[in-house]
Amino acid sequence: MAEAGKSGVKLPRVSKGKRPRFFDDPAIDQVMTFLLELMAETSSLRERVDTIERLLDAKGSISRADIENYRPDAAGEAERSAWNQAFIRRVMRFHDPR
Repeated sequence: MAEAGKSGVKLPRVSKGKRPRFFDDPAIDQVMTFLLELMAETSSLRERVDTIERLLDAKGSISRADIENYRPDAAGEAERSAWNQAFIRRVMRFHDPR
């Protein structure tokens, strides 16, 4: 078991059971997994860059602790959410039916 976090909950280090399959060809499942993981990483990096830009605009000079402790206000969170939704639509080629 993994070490307990702040909540005291212990989580297993590995998943049990078979991986879910959604497509007949397992290679397509692998590609989709790769795509979704890459999208999550890209989104995370985008949020970090946004944090750095906002802190530099506000303070001019920042530390790693400033970055780690930053929490966006409601407007910043709304902008990030809108960017994420547009990103998902672009990558997954979802079209808004409106």
